Amino acid sequence: MKILVLTTKSPYPLYEGRALRTYNLLREAAKRHEIYLLTFVQTPEELEGLEHLRSFCAHVDHVPLHMGATKWRLFLDMFLEVFVAAPLHAVKYRSRAMVQKVRALMSKESIDVVHLDMLHLGDYLGICRGKPVVLVEHNVESVIIRRRMENTPNVLAKLYLGYQYFKLRAYESRVCRCVDQVVAVSELDARQLEELAGIRGVTSIPNGVDTTYFRSTDAPMRPNNLVFVGGLTWFPNHDAIRYFCAEILPRIAAEIPDVTLTVVGKSPDRQSIKDIAENPRVRLTGLVEDVRPLISEAAVYVVPLRIGGGTRLKILDALSMSKALVSTAVGCEGLDVTSGEQLMTADTPEEFARAVVTLLRDPRRAEGLGAAGRKLVEQKYDWTVVAQELSRVYERAAQRRG
Repeated sequence: MKILVLTTKSPYPLYEGRALRTYNLLREAAKRHEIYLLTFVQTPEELEGLEHLRSFCAHVDHVPLHMGATKWRLFLDMFLEVFVAAPLHAVKYRSRAMVQKVRALMSKESIDVVHLDMLHLGDYLGICRGKPVVLVEHNVESVIIRRRMENTPNVLAKLYLGYQYFKLRAYESRVCRCVDQVVAVSELDARQLEELAGIRGVTSIPNGVDTTYFRSTDAPMRPNNLVFVGGLTWFPNHDAIRYFCAEILPRIAAEIPDVTLTVVGKSPDRQSIKDIAENPRVRLTGLVEDVRPLISEAAVYVVPLRIGGGTRLKILDALSMSKALVSTAVGCEGLDVTSGEQLMTADTPEEFARAVVTLLRDPRRAEGLGAAGRKLVEQKYDWTVVAQELSRVYERAAQRRG
């Protein structure tokens, strides 16, 4: 079939979880279908990456979105959003240029299915009338913002996030009811979306991992070194590291004085993370071309997320590399894992620190968890296995509309 895919950001380069998921699903889908990709581009790196996407897509085109824009653009979108029913998530992706490109492509090609990659593109449903539409949700967006509201101490911020939550919840429910198929990244997210929208048949397609690429190496391990992978420009990651450094790391250091933490991923301006950057136990690497050496040298992989939804690509990468891992329940929700078998879960600073110390002091137990994690991802989470369900979703959408 001919599949028109709309994305909020280019799926390449693979600098974040959203790009990794979309890229791997589309790469696998392209083995069976013709993929026509229209994407917003927000950075020069994304613009350069379009050529690679053309290696497996039948057509790739883009619309620049706020490239080089400062904070005034965000404030303008926030102002405009007050006067419409759509939440800020959708308002900032309204583009006359993208509408024209969608219409031109649909008039030229006999598109069989439209794939909206993220709720943020729900406003494009109107120009897809007559075509089967698949909505792929990377998270339950209203749950993400609710958790952020619950973890925000600032009263004014909490009020604004509360307003956004109720607006986003109504929008998410409406869009899910209007499409032919909804895809979630976990059974938990699927049930939440069904309850939210009053629908049935939401399909769960979990995140996956390239088990050939992410595998254990012979690189020497740095004793008592921890690693966290995730860009700090995404609020849940930023919150997780601030929480870990303030509440958990000091407790670990009290037991293991030479413990260190490596944070891998894009960082915001240094002023906003000044206290983290100045912590002598913490090393911020920024973006790296290859995360595997930094994961390999760590004794324990940590995922102290308090806010989030979906399933964590970072956890699947770590499990695929046979790493001992400690996560909050939120961090690993949606994955078919059991605490004490493939990883350890802990939700209070005391429990989290105790779990990390236990694994640092017991390398044999850490090795056992890593081996079990590798076995799990080989069986259930390799991209070649995961992506097969997306083709079935496309087919069901086409049959339903037919």
